[in-house]
Amino acid sequence: MTRTSSSSAARPRALSAAPDVEICRTPLADLCADCDAVTLLPPLSPPEEGHVRHHCALDAPLAVFDLDDTLLDGDCTGMWMRWMVACGWIKDVDAFMAIGERHQVQYHAGTLDIHEHTGHLLSPLVGRHRDEVRREVDDFVEEMVMPRLLEGGIARLAEHGEAGHRTLIISASMHHLVGPIASRLTADGALATHPAFDEQGCFTGATSGIVTFREGKLAALDDWLAGAERIHRTPQSLWGYSDSHNDLPLLERVDFPHATQPDAPLRQLAEARGWPVVDWRLSRLSRLSD
Repeated sequence: MTRTSSSSAARPRALSAAPDVEICRTPLADLCADCDAVTLLPPLSPPEEGHVRHHCALDAPLAVFDLDDTLLDGDCTGMWMRWMVACGWIKDVDAFMAIGERHQVQYHAGTLDIHEHTGHLLSPLVGRHRDEVRREVDDFVEEMVMPRLLEGGIARLAEHGEAGHRTLIISASMHHLVGPIASRLTADGALATHPAFDEQGCFTGATSGIVTFREGKLAALDDWLAGAERIHRTPQSLWGYSDSHNDLPLLERVDFPHATQPDAPLRQLAEARGWPVVDWRLSRLSRLSD
């Protein structure tokens, strides 16, 4: 809701997390004139004087971030494939990597068979216990992923969190990779394709539930939102960030779409629709007006 208040009430104020602790305002954050809740300013331009956006705690906005080439400078799936090679989990390395490269070309062309792709990625893990794989994933995230995160993207994710917003990372990569990354970034959750396990906790090579690719990302988000509605925590507004035209269904679903390091088709579409276009590879930090 929009509220008109006196100019004195609309002046910038410090954000207080606790008594005697003062937090500087960020480009995204403001305070509600009614209840001092931290909230976001509207995108692209500052609000008119005397207006702030108000969101109560139960319907705090939700920001949804893609991972690969959005928060991460690169593709964590490709990086994980190379990690599995180093682990000695792949017999015919040349053939395995060649298929992965073909799938990358198909992904960018919009012709990828996601079920063939997930089967290929999971094939080296068949029969391996989830605990064994998780130990390798933890090392992989620490050594390969964390150093390649884009500072501007991580700053934006943090700004949403500091403003009291919930955050999700949603990715076409597998959940056994995306979940630990989201946890390290203190996101509120991860939506990704789950691998299936047998009764002993070993990978079967199959997937379970929604495959989070293209329209599947939208289906996973809608499923998450349905769960939020059941506990009366439906977000009042949705923010979205992605680099790929494959995520167009997701970006069209949110209230505030952002094209981040966009591929050529997404850049063209974003510019035509007036969506914000940012490149966190070029700028160390982002602002709302980017």
